[in-house]
Amino acid sequence: MEAKTYTKRENARRAGVAAGVPAELVEITVHKNGDEVRFGWKAMGAPAPAPAEAVVTTGKLKKEVAPKVERVEQNGVKRPGPGKCLEVWEYLDQYGNKTPKELKPVVAEKGWNENNALIELYGWRRFNGISGRVKAAA
Repeated sequence: MEAKTYTKRENARRAGVAAGVPAELVEITVHKNGDEVRFGWKAMGAPAPAPAEAVVTTGKLKKEVAPKVERVEQNGVKRPGPGKCLEVWEYLDQYGNKTPKELKPVVAEKGWNENNALIELYGWRRFNGISGRVKAAA
């Protein structure tokens, strides 16, 4: 019986993995017939385990998983997670409701993105149930 061949190396490797062979143990074979080239696969023997002191990692180190932060939802708006958006919200929590005109100098001082800060202002207002315009201080 003749082994099945494929037109691409990727397809041969995929067939080997589908047959239950780990991807790193699939060996690609090349079958030439005149000008036509086709690819097959066969399972390699398992490599000998390396001694513990000879193991070298070349991949990226996995990041520590950040603890999941419980986000509060109120009036259909969720409070943002850690980041610049939360900084704007904490500022508004501390100093209260501001108009966009009053917030713009603070944005420039803190180095925040102006458009994002205004969006966060409106989100903070909805979260706190503030609707309508801010009354001018008399």
